[in-house]
Amino acid sequence: MVQLRTLGRLELLAGDPPAVRVLPAQPKPLAVLAYLAVASPRGPHRRDTLLTLFWPDLGEEEARRALRQTLHRVRFHLGEGLLRTERDGQIGLADGAAWCDAIAFEQALDAGRPGHALALYQGAFLDGIVVADASADFEQWVDLTRARLCGRAALAAGDLAAGARRSGNHDAEVHWATQACRLAPDDEPRLRVLMTALGDRGERAAALRAFQSFAERMAEEYAADPAAETSALADAMRAGPPLPGPCAVGVAEAVAISAAPDGVDAVGPPAEDDVSSALPAPPRSSRWRWRALSAAVLAASLALLFAARSSTAPPVQVGSILVADFRNRTRDSLLAGAVTEAVRADLSQSPLMRVMSRSQVQAVLERMRQPVADVVSDALMREVAERDGIRAFVAGEVAAIGTGFTVSAELIAVQGGEILVSVRENAADSTKLLDALDRVSAHLRRGIGESRWAIYTTPRLEQVTTPSLQALRLYSQAIRVGDQEGDQRRAVGLLQQAIALDTTFAMAYRKLGVYQGEFVERSNADRALGKAFRYRAHLPEVERLHIAATYYSSVGLADSAIAVYRALLETYPNDVRALNNLGNVYSMLKDYRRAEGYMRRALEGDSSIALLYNHLATDQLNAGELDAASQTLAARRRKFAQGEADGITASIATMRGDYAGAARMADSALSAPRAGVESRTEALKMLSTLAIMRGHIADAERYRRDILDLQAREGTAADYLDAAILVAFLEIWYRHDPVRGLHTIDAAIVRYPLESMPPLDRDYALLAYMYALGGRPARARALLADIRANESVTWPTAGGLSLLDEGGYLRAQGATELAEGHYPEAVATLRRAVDLFYCPGCAVPDLARAFELADEPDSAIVQWQRYATMPWSEWHNAGGEFHASAYQRLGALHEARGDTVLAIAAYDKVAALWSGADAELQPLVADARRRAAALRAGRPGTPIPGAPARPDRSGSMPTVTRPGRGMASAPEPAH
Repeated sequence: MVQLRTLGRLELLAGDPPAVRVLPAQPKPLAVLAYLAVASPRGPHRRDTLLTLFWPDLGEEEARRALRQTLHRVRFHLGEGLLRTERDGQIGLADGAAWCDAIAFEQALDAGRPGHALALYQGAFLDGIVVADASADFEQWVDLTRARLCGRAALAAGDLAAGARRSGNHDAEVHWATQACRLAPDDEPRLRVLMTALGDRGERAAALRAFQSFAERMAEEYAADPAAETSALADAMRAGPPLPGPCAVGVAEAVAISAAPDGVDAVGPPAEDDVSSALPAPPRSSRWRWRALSAAVLAASLALLFAARSSTAPPVQVGSILVADFRNRTRDSLLAGAVTEAVRADLSQSPLMRVMSRSQVQAVLERMRQPVADVVSDALMREVAERDGIRAFVAGEVAAIGTGFTVSAELIAVQGGEILVSVRENAADSTKLLDALDRVSAHLRRGIGESRWAIYTTPRLEQVTTPSLQALRLYSQAIRVGDQEGDQRRAVGLLQQAIALDTTFAMAYRKLGVYQGEFVERSNADRALGKAFRYRAHLPEVERLHIAATYYSSVGLADSAIAVYRALLETYPNDVRALNNLGNVYSMLKDYRRAEGYMRRALEGDSSIALLYNHLATDQLNAGELDAASQTLAARRRKFAQGEADGITASIATMRGDYAGAARMADSALSAPRAGVESRTEALKMLSTLAIMRGHIADAERYRRDILDLQAREGTAADYLDAAILVAFLEIWYRHDPVRGLHTIDAAIVRYPLESMPPLDRDYALLAYMYALGGRPARARALLADIRANESVTWPTAGGLSLLDEGGYLRAQGATELAEGHYPEAVATLRRAVDLFYCPGCAVPDLARAFELADEPDSAIVQWQRYATMPWSEWHNAGGEFHASAYQRLGALHEARGDTVLAIAAYDKVAALWSGADAELQPLVADARRRAAALRAGRPGTPIPGAPARPDRSGSMPTVTRPGRGMASAPEPAH
């Protein structure tokens, strides 16, 4: 049988002893085999998955060829029997054809043989292995697998140490406690176990050396001190006589042992076939004393468990809970908020429940028209819970008692008000408060049916939030200010203060990134999310996965984000946030059908979130399902008295040609009482694009200058520059005045120099596109070079253009090649831009122009038709500005081909769209009508003077110039 060894090394052994090593210097084939053997779910895997993981940078055909060569190499060395190919093309290892140490390790643990398992654990999974050109997804899979296996090994070593202590075998206890500390060097309770074991064996010096090494590493790596309990143990060892071990057997330990899961030795020494059996055994008398003591303890524990079961209600299956704001009975006005957020964080570690976030609670309060209410009163809590379909809520308070505190909490049924669980814990002072909150949440989690062992193995609260109570206070205040009061700028300041107190506070970094992302401060948001990703070990498991996926999404690593969200959903299949975000990732990849499926699942899990209806309707619209999108929005209106779906409704109206109706909706959104800068900007964009589609260029310019003024007053430098580009486009494309258009952009750059903005906030691609469109390709080239130069910016999340940015870059490059007269190159570049750009139609007009200029009219017709009929929810940003131009070109191209019917239909569309157009466009309307009439009469028309039959070199469409304005391109600046 073939042996695949992955723990501590990567090698393949085959043949009878002495084993013959094969493929020793080819890590990629071995890594492929390791993935096929260990990846979950076990069994065959899709070829596309392997291509994405191991050859992400190759084209599809090249990647498939590389996979075939790899599989051929494996079969050549090991024979045909190792791999099997399913009918659907999936690849896996044949049953019984190979043995893998990682699989055997976990099987031994599951079978309750920890000593045997640890004999197999020779080191970290794929330790030191570098697989050239593998994707970030593969690296992440290796990291997650490595962490899981190491964690299980540490737990097994700890269990063996505990078993050895119970049996009085101090040598075995020290051995396994040492192993546990090596596997989990940051686990302080394991250090205390080792120190106690060494002290009991009379090796205080060794115990103190272990403590000193730990303290030095904590100071160097985390700028932190050991816990007070650990330092006290070290001080006691320095002081004198032996101390009783913290793990002394008693009733409390017996209760905990009785709840240990299958596969962990609960009572007695390890199995005889375990490696631990080779260690020195305790004296016979010790074993008999242990047996007698364990029998007595077991009897006592069973009595306690029986009494507990007799007096405690059965576990309550609540599904989802609301944690209300804790009442404050202290002089510290921020303490109750910190306690509330801490309890939310701790309870969210349970896979048995979904905890409403503060922002979700706030959304319900908005629907109740109580946006500034505190969720404290029982009546208000019940109403919030009922509206969100919650069956139980947590109410509590924190009170001061002398220098200490008491924290009480109750889990209350929404229907009937029955108290399901009640708990009260004390803290001697503020330094013990987080420990008290750990005990409170543990009691609540046991009340909903979670096992003691699951709770015991959950990281402590300070590990998944912050050990700094003051940082937690500031964080809770920021959540209140940002989510409840809507003052996100002030919330950012509070979060920055919290991070200054604890530079590893991942929850604060995550929320900071969310707020800054809403300000379109991409560099700052990416930096914050990168920090959250870096310190994600300080988050509960579900949040850890969420922040990893958010990080990958933010930098455009869609495949990695998908892999993490799928892993999250395997454990938390009804996690609405994961379902929504995974749908959004697929939407960015233009896979609207799959995105729609995830949005439906999210709504099935929680129909109380209005935003999910918006996302579902958007995906349906982009998939061309206009009726389904309208039905989704109708369901939203029935459920929510007020809604922010006017933009989607306006998009549907626009796709159906109801431009007047869409304009009314945009006007309504613009005049909404609480409309912010972003919503007003979007409404003005809608109005301006609708004006362009109807030929009202003067109105469009007025709306766009309103955006420019708005951003000058309230926006950022990047927003102002984007607004200037909107104004410039009208001058370049519709008025054929590139000098004036590019002057508008140049003036904006003088006002806000590019160098004054963080690199990721500079929209170089759009700027380069506009300079190319305006006839200044040299300037466009310089900006494109800056884009590539900034790929190496060392932000935590920077390091290359994302998939989303690459599409915009290629569009700008293609437009530049058009302006330079390199038409075949432009066609190739713009094809890639269309494929990669998340916006399905943004680069299509440019590709159509490229085909025309490259004398490929049939391909141009396909692209113009595609553009003119493409549904797109963001039409006001990049879907309507070329609408009439598309029909202009279709008319001319069909006429040139002799397709009279299609040409007439296109000319009629231009005449209908621009029937009420501005005077400067009316000659084009007259020309379209004249051409259609001539074609109907069998007499093809002739172009009007000055209107080219195809786009000119700069890409301009045929139109009529205004008096006194020529077709000259903007001059290149002098160098």
